[in-house]
Amino acid sequence: MSATTAGGGPERPRPFVFDVATTPGQTNVDLLGDTEESAPYLELLGRDLVTRTLVQSDKLCVYHESAQPGERVKPHRHGTYQVNYVLRGELIFGSQRVGPGMGYFSPDMLYSWRAGDEGAEWIEIHSGMGGIFTDRNELAAE
Repeated sequence: MSATTAGGGPERPRPFVFDVATTPGQTNVDLLGDTEESAPYLELLGRDLVTRTLVQSDKLCVYHESAQPGERVKPHRHGTYQVNYVLRGELIFGSQRVGPGMGYFSPDMLYSWRAGDEGAEWIEIHSGMGGIFTDRNELAAE
């Protein structure tokens, strides 16, 4: 559902300020629940990854993410272009180590990562609203 103006057209986003320190974070269990239906997603994405939603629209989504040491996600994609920019710690994409000030770009391809020994904190940017896809058809959220 999209917002509309009094004239019936789409509402334009308005500028706003956000503060990560005061933005509530949610784990995957908080977001998805701990049910039989959510079990495949939790297996794919882990239970404890903390997400803070900073911007979410049909054109742009920005999230602040944090993971504990060794936490990992299995291969998946989101149906959008995606940039992960590491703020603290390290994310390991295959054999590529991505640390503070570095990023990882995924043009809607399967990817996976593991957090380094100190965990990781990063900004994740998507070029719109996506889903969670494994390309095996048993998981597909739109």
